[in-house]
Amino acid sequence: MTTTIGTSLLISGEVTSQEDITILGRVTGQIRMHEGGLFVAQTGSVDADVEGARVTVQGTLAGNVAAAERIELTPTANVSGMLTTCAILMHEGATFNGTIDIDRQTAKTARRPGIAQATPAAVK
Repeated sequence: MTTTIGTSLLISGEVTSQEDITILGRVTGQIRMHEGGLFVAQTGSVDADVEGARVTVQGTLAGNVAAAERIELTPTANVSGMLTTCAILMHEGATFNGTIDIDRQTAKTARRPGIAQATPAAVK
């Protein structure tokens, strides 16, 4: 199941979920996904710290992101903050300003085929 935050919606505060969330509108504050994934659509804007299993960004995200499985920045993504994960996929064209921390301990237990595994030396 997926919850969608529509384009005309502005949520300010803490969002907590165990299912996937798609953001088409705007969220400020904190987002905590216990098991689900977060998808920030091209029209979406997030000004929040995010914790989740998987985070995919097409739109704008400002804040620190911690993802247990992976973070993906698509060609239209505009992201600033600290990214902590075991796997990151950054497409050509994505805009990123911040730091990336590859958590090797998480990487050992959460490797999945088809996801590029980066090391701190490989991320510049």
